[in-house]
Amino acid sequence: MRAPRYRKNFARKWCVGLVLLAAVVWSVWKWGPRVSVLFSSNPQAIVENSVLKAKNFSTPVVEFISPKAKLKAYLLEDGANPIISLNFSFKNAGYASDDEDEQGIAQMTAALLTEGAGDLDGQALKEALESLAIKVSFTAGKDDFSGSMLTTKANAKEAVKYLNLMLSSPRFYEVDINRVKAQMKEALKRQDEYPARALELEFIKELYGEHPYGRNPLGKVQDIDKISAADLRRFVKDNFSQNNLIIGIAGDLNAEEAAEFIDGVFANLPSNGQINFVKEAEIDFDGRVRQIARDSGQNMVLKALPGVSRNHEDFYPLFVANYIWGGAGLTSKLSQQLREKEGLTYGVYSYLSIDDKSPLLVVAFSSTADKFKKADTLLHEQTRIFRQQGVSKVELENAKNYLIASYNLRFASIENIAEILTAMQKYNLGLDFLQKRNDYIANISLRQVNEAAQKYFDDSKMVSVEIGKF
Repeated sequence: MRAPRYRKNFARKWCVGLVLLAAVVWSVWKWGPRVSVLFSSNPQAIVENSVLKAKNFSTPVVEFISPKAKLKAYLLEDGANPIISLNFSFKNAGYASDDEDEQGIAQMTAALLTEGAGDLDGQALKEALESLAIKVSFTAGKDDFSGSMLTTKANAKEAVKYLNLMLSSPRFYEVDINRVKAQMKEALKRQDEYPARALELEFIKELYGEHPYGRNPLGKVQDIDKISAADLRRFVKDNFSQNNLIIGIAGDLNAEEAAEFIDGVFANLPSNGQINFVKEAEIDFDGRVRQIARDSGQNMVLKALPGVSRNHEDFYPLFVANYIWGGAGLTSKLSQQLREKEGLTYGVYSYLSIDDKSPLLVVAFSSTADKFKKADTLLHEQTRIFRQQGVSKVELENAKNYLIASYNLRFASIENIAEILTAMQKYNLGLDFLQKRNDYIANISLRQVNEAAQKYFDDSKMVSVEIGKF
């Protein structure tokens, strides 16, 4: 009964995905990987009145090894619907690992893998996937190259066949390469039309300089122009290998079936590749401010402080502290002061960025030019107060209650679950993470949160980039 809806949505996404390639690429760079929260006003009510109430994660995550390729994967078996979701990442194969003179090749590969495989051209491949209600997507993030697949169990064997072809025998037709090149170059040309995008590009340049994290996520025109089909095939051979592969799978299958599934997809990939490892980024958090003059309706700013990695001992205290400070939407301390009390901005937000080579604490807001300086001054004042005074017991309990209640909202789809299983392996969170995560939040003490506030929220270290009228 559900297949027609999948086919309809899948066809629409294929069409929109091609037209909006640049927008998708940009959003991947801008928003991930980061740790934020859902801004539902009442997650308890949503969970209580939905099927998510039953998500107590009593079903354990299972680690298994495939018999043929000896690949490790995490599985969460869920037979509620006859659906299978696969999520996978090739570590250190994201756009930051592009060769210096091939910037843009990872993004181009992600766009082209669905444009023909084996003996099928792009149209034939898309028609085959659509007819079977199989959804496939690829993403070149900053650190990793990721893919996902959603299929009905009845069509699992066909899904395995097609995904294997895309990964091991992509076509890279010249006409498709030229079309994607044109899309990427047009997106590069138009980036400066949008103040927010111009700000984001200048922000990463200011933070990272010549480090690969400072690159334009879309690449460089001169590099894009010269990338050939042979270069794309070499990229696939070098980066899509078994030794840098992380796999999460969820849905209506057991461990034996899942092992056969992933062997079918990945067993013929090379055992090892030729990966470009990216060094740690070195940032001087010296409180500098860079201004970019621009005639725009709003002044905007991005600010960065040092953060922590996902498995750092301070992660959870900082996660909760950030939620209270700027991550809670309209109820955060910053929003209450800058927006609700003073009316200086429509919105201010913060989040933890957990990029592999440079974890950050980022805060941003926009304001009219006449209010911008006052808003910026108030943000720094409130950060100093937050650092000195910390949070109250009531604020901590409210934050914990929200973060615990809202966690089930992440499991509204089987696709999200497969993605979380991949992240659990990437960040070494353990097989029992789903059962323990809320305990990690619940067990954080007031002392730990206030120590994190004192340790990480030093406004004198903020690196700021501003754009607008000054």
